[in-house]
Amino acid sequence: MRKRTVKYGLNTILAGVVSITLATFYHAYIARIFLLSHGGEAILVLLALILGGIACCFGIIATFSGMLRKSSNEPNVRLSYTIVFLASALIIFFFLFFLSISNREEPDLEPGRSITI
Repeated sequence: MRKRTVKYGLNTILAGVVSITLATFYHAYIARIFLLSHGGEAILVLLALILGGIACCFGIIATFSGMLRKSSNEPNVRLSYTIVFLASALIIFFFLFFLSISNREEPDLEPGRSITI
């Protein structure tokens, strides 16, 4: 196993997961920082999801290729920090996903008012 290649793949997966998390849950804040319109915000979300997916796919391929190759004389590379960061990013993503599903806010209506669909 080539640990440098595995670490590079795991870092790429981590970058993809962070990109997808930011695009999914914090797109309004990012659009406000960069002064984007609603169309620009939609393009930002689309690009972040596509590039995050590509980064994750490339990271998976790099990680598996690093695991399958023979090890060479390379310095010791620590994978523990990368795995901890990746696990925490995945836990944060699924926590935010669960909160977005479970917190359905109903609009506050004044008495006698209704919602037009």
